[in-house]
Amino acid sequence: MIQKIWKGPALLGESPLWDHRTGFLYWIDIENSKLYWQKVDGSDYSSMDLPAPVGSIALWHDGGLIAAMGQGLFLIEPDLGAVTPIEPELADDNCLMNDGKADRAGNFIFGAKHLRECAPVAGSWRYQSSQISPLEQKFIVFNGPAFNPAGDKIYFANSPTQQIMTASYSPAEGITSQPEVFVQLTGKDGYPDGMTVDSEGYLWNAQWDGWAITRYRPDGTIDQKIDMPVQRPTSLCFGGEDLKTLFVTSASTRLSPKELAENPDAGGLFQLDVPVAGLPEKPIIQ
Repeated sequence: MIQKIWKGPALLGESPLWDHRTGFLYWIDIENSKLYWQKVDGSDYSSMDLPAPVGSIALWHDGGLIAAMGQGLFLIEPDLGAVTPIEPELADDNCLMNDGKADRAGNFIFGAKHLRECAPVAGSWRYQSSQISPLEQKFIVFNGPAFNPAGDKIYFANSPTQQIMTASYSPAEGITSQPEVFVQLTGKDGYPDGMTVDSEGYLWNAQWDGWAITRYRPDGTIDQKIDMPVQRPTSLCFGGEDLKTLFVTSASTRLSPKELAENPDAGGLFQLDVPVAGLPEKPIIQ
């Protein structure tokens, strides 16, 4: 059963993040420059205005969050309401930061999107032990990424191409092989957005304009497709004490009045119980 646990609506809900250290669930609204957090039962709900659109967040090693925000990288301390720049100017003027995630060793992999979503010029980077290094790949819209349980494979999407890509990955060196197409979506499948990997090594992907989230086997074939009550699911994460609760964000932005009438829950936050556990997110090391 899919349950809406926050009605929002977010314009562009994204980057759900379970903090296993504190039992808090975090998520963002990119277009409203907002950060939200609460316990699973809805208690201790709070929010924070941010100084720029935030594309993604990950756990920081001693509490708080690292954020790909605006055109750079920042540290957010929700308890203090504080935002501290790490490197505020990384992306080009025609780009904004988008998706990102910790690898299995505690490095932050993140990328940007072209504002008009028509040119593959958006960069991607890796934060490792206080050093930021650019990755070779350029994107129209960088989404994902996700890592297999062993940490030696990365998945990511260049969303407008409807492709999920995969490559070999080393926590010490980054992407170490030429990326290959893992899944090619078509037509009504929608566009691959945020993703995560479960403890069995299967990839879960939220599919923008596809009304669904899909679980893929390690060979790229579909294991399970779950219909969602919203047209634009955006990202997902595992959480809860046993990591068997799937949290899914969604968007209401750029929908026509007719489309909004067809999915009135657009922009909400959802949860559903699944039979397989996820993996705890690794805090980013400094």
